Amino acid sequence: MKKIFHILALFFVASVSFAGDYIVMDDETETFLCEIVNAIKRGMGYEREIKVYISTDQTLNASAIQSGDIVVNAGAIIQSSNYKELITILAHEVGHIEGGHIPILMSHMKDFMKAGLVPALIGGAISAIAGNAAPLMAGVFAGQSISQGMVLGKMRQKEEIADTKAADALKKLGWYLFDGCLDMHKKLASKSFVHNEYLSSHPHSSKRIEKYKQYYEEFKNRPLSEKVKKLMKKYEAKFEMIKKKLQALVIQNEFLSELYKSPKNNNEKYARAVALYRLHMYSEAIKLIDDLPSDDIEQSAYYNEIKCMALINLKKNKEAAELAKKLLQSTRSIKDHRDLIIIYAEAVSSGNIRSHAESAIKYLRRILAPKDDDISALHELGKLYTITNRPGKASYCAAQTAFLSGDNKMAKIHASRAIAGSDPTITKKANDILKSLEDETKK
Repeated sequence: MKKIFHILALFFVASVSFAGDYIVMDDETETFLCEIVNAIKRGMGYEREIKVYISTDQTLNASAIQSGDIVVNAGAIIQSSNYKELITILAHEVGHIEGGHIPILMSHMKDFMKAGLVPALIGGAISAIAGNAAPLMAGVFAGQSISQGMVLGKMRQKEEIADTKAADALKKLGWYLFDGCLDMHKKLASKSFVHNEYLSSHPHSSKRIEKYKQYYEEFKNRPLSEKVKKLMKKYEAKFEMIKKKLQALVIQNEFLSELYKSPKNNNEKYARAVALYRLHMYSEAIKLIDDLPSDDIEQSAYYNEIKCMALINLKKNKEAAELAKKLLQSTRSIKDHRDLIIIYAEAVSSGNIRSHAESAIKYLRRILAPKDDDISALHELGKLYTITNRPGKASYCAAQTAFLSGDNKMAKIHASRAIAGSDPTITKKANDILKSLEDETKK
């Protein structure tokens, strides 16, 4: 599936919408969510990679999507009272993926379409499997309720299976968090508007609550291992930080100035710094970042992404580049700090700092390998190749960026330029783009 992500005003929010909202590109949040998802995945014995994307949507929802990945609404984190409730949401969506529910549902939908079901209901069904039944409800109330009721019945069945898979995984991991599961389902029940079970995409709330009450009673006295206790303590602390940061990332501009105006702790200072950055108050944001602890290098790297971006906006590119490089050299895992690499490259390219160009190129190549499928990284790499006078490679980056964005005309133009007088590797890659474009035309 083509990715359409790119930098917007040096803050990592994608320009493409998911269900009317946007994808937040934030390594810190993605890494936290992926760590939980990967553990749950192991508990289910599921081996394929699951990517997690964060939507700016502030409703309490998450979606297992057809690619086998998960989109988590910012609202699912912000409205969760604690990390246990968030784990409940993630475990349920992994249950859908491990159960192969969405491809099966799509197959059922095709069968119902042959019987005269409205094609637009496919989109509604995908929304409903993730928790938002409104699009499908509109179709039900409009008519053909028998056929559509059959669709909803299939979906209820899949929801029950996902609940069971989630609970079984938590048991296997020794994560006896069923109080959080129970609280989350009560919260979801309070937000539900569907009272007729036949017209619901999910099992009736009272049934789900009763099920998790049973789990809670069975495991409430089961002690967590010391290893699990330590892990949950880490998740609790990170959850509180991420929750506040996401508030600052997605809240409407008119409320930003008041958000954590008098921060009481480091998490609130961090969120306030993000808010100040969004308000273009760059110097004030830097002061707050400088006041945050720096003993944990991984966390310090996340904090200082804000500082580096603020420095770039203040035209202090060299200072931003040197800080970003220092942090990247100290972090344990480059893959968890993709955003910082993009910021480093932006500082170098926009400031035309040639002394850092080769270093920035090496970092970008590391996050692009092996697929060259990250638009933000390709965009920055092309700019760095331009300032280091490598037009063939710059043209390839532009071609691949256009191709991933769906701009076939520009992809063809830049790929042709990349082939002319370039090295064999770039020529091959450019020819691959042209061949893919030909194949798409034939379809």
